[in-house]
Amino acid sequence: MIRRMKLLALTALAMIVIASPRAAGAPSLVDIDGHWAEGAIKSLVNMGVVEGYPDKTYRPESPVTRAEFAKIVSRAFGFAPSMDTGFRDMDGHWAEPFVSALDSAKVVTGYPDGTFQPSRNISRAEMVTMLARVAQLGEIGAADAATWVPSFRDVGVDHWAFRYVEIARRLDIIPLHFGLVFQPEQATTRAETAYMVKTLSDAQFARGTVTQISSTTQAVTIKNAAGDTQVIQVDPDTVIYRNGTATTLGSIKKNDTVFVVGTSYGIPRFVMAEGLVTKEDITRKVSSLTGGVLTPDQIDLISRGKWEEAREGMSPALVSRLTEMGLTTEEAQAILDQNWNRLPELGRERLSMALGDELGVAPELIAAVMDRDWESAKTYAQLEAAQILLSRLLKL
Repeated sequence: MIRRMKLLALTALAMIVIASPRAAGAPSLVDIDGHWAEGAIKSLVNMGVVEGYPDKTYRPESPVTRAEFAKIVSRAFGFAPSMDTGFRDMDGHWAEPFVSALDSAKVVTGYPDGTFQPSRNISRAEMVTMLARVAQLGEIGAADAATWVPSFRDVGVDHWAFRYVEIARRLDIIPLHFGLVFQPEQATTRAETAYMVKTLSDAQFARGTVTQISSTTQAVTIKNAAGDTQVIQVDPDTVIYRNGTATTLGSIKKNDTVFVVGTSYGIPRFVMAEGLVTKEDITRKVSSLTGGVLTPDQIDLISRGKWEEAREGMSPALVSRLTEMGLTTEEAQAILDQNWNRLPELGRERLSMALGDELGVAPELIAAVMDRDWESAKTYAQLEAAQILLSRLLKL
């Protein structure tokens, strides 16, 4: 059985809770009776993680700022406050100790301009990103998550927060009323915040050393630091990593150290293993770096110098990737076939088409001019002039 995640683990956090007037008992909040997040809100209030307003309201549908969320996360998960934030807009801010704690733990990264923007409402995408990092699942890469099937219509694999949204969904911390639309840029409400934080705080985890792997029962047996044995039952939806790369149960080795994160009701969702680096680890890692264009088997063949065998079945994926980079299908195929003589011709064709679109004339006219084929250019120019005159006459 996976052990329950500890809340308020650090002494510094305990001092905060003890000092909080809200920690002694939940006040009678007048606006949460019957609310779908009532249980989560009351639990966090009792813990001293969140507070009501002086008028005894909680205002569950109000938005949460980034500063407020930093405070909530720091209190809920035991991040010790500090005064060492690197964000240029946090100096002297009331939330600086909490933001600094999350910055040191790499839970927050801020914006490219070096700011944290504490007064900005936190979006749903930003919130699940921080919570995924709190769960120590931030190392899951975009390339590995690209194989996951999107759970929401508006958050596809190309969205910057896709993997974090899917991590949150797998841990069942996303409110059911979101349905099939996540609305990643929408500001998160105080009710949604309470629900997601409380649900993640109830998540279960295990850490230990692998003593046995069973492919028959799809289970991993581990021994924790206390010497207790735990059996981790995985299923097809369990995400398994070894040495930072997505893999399968069969890749886990005896004596690997593992960190398991599961839902609040004990279903393992993520198994993160580390151990001696194997050849399989390397091929999987390189495959991940290519975005899956090259499979681990193809990389293994390349590493052994078997280029011709590796090329079999490789062309379609590589052509697709090259066209995504802006090449035409013909240019991509010419590169794969090493037909260097064909490339200049293809380049002239594409340039002719681009200039023709820009100038509003036939690509053939541009091509003739580029080739200094003046007779052909003259003919094409006459045709262009005739078309222009004809179109004007017809409009009359």
